[in-house]
Amino acid sequence: MIVMRKNVKEDIIKATIELINEKGSNIDEITVRDICNRVGIGAGLVNYHFQTKENLIAQCVQKIISDIIKKTGDVYKNLPKMTPEEKLRIMVKYTCSFLETHENISRISIITDLTTINQNDNTSQTLAAYLPLVRQAISDDIDDQEVKQRTYFMLLTLQSLFLRSTLLKKEIGIDFHNQQQRESLVDNIIDFYLNY
Repeated sequence: MIVMRKNVKEDIIKATIELINEKGSNIDEITVRDICNRVGIGAGLVNYHFQTKENLIAQCVQKIISDIIKKTGDVYKNLPKMTPEEKLRIMVKYTCSFLETHENISRISIITDLTTINQNDNTSQTLAAYLPLVRQAISDDIDDQEVKQRTYFMLLTLQSLFLRSTLLKKEIGIDFHNQQQRESLVDNIIDFYLNY
């Protein structure tokens, strides 16, 4: 008698997230066999639910990043006695530090967002976390649509600089992996979008 698992898809996602967390930046080392062994299933079920390992990894990375965005947003809402601009700078610097520290999963998340447009993707969630701070930090005479545009452009600029960090260093001498240079870059970008 064969016993069917009710939540095999969720079990696959949970096991894959565990493996991603264990492997850190070495996501390429995760195999379908590793996932199957962890869940106790055959490869056919992984292929049935996700078609490819890359699709499964992308979905899991999106979930990981989404959970981090939600937790981070809650933390920054409760920062003590700081101006909205100070909170924004800390939040954006933290985001960029996370991108640099978790380069592989961050690249997967951003590229997935760029290629699979979704109104609730990680880029949209990050935008929603930044938007209230930008609104509070920017001049009151600027309308909400303009504030949203500036926030969106700021976020897309940061994502692009992260994805092109090798060329950024080579072409203009800014090393995204150097904390001091990265934070100075973030400050310049925030200044630009708050004040142009």
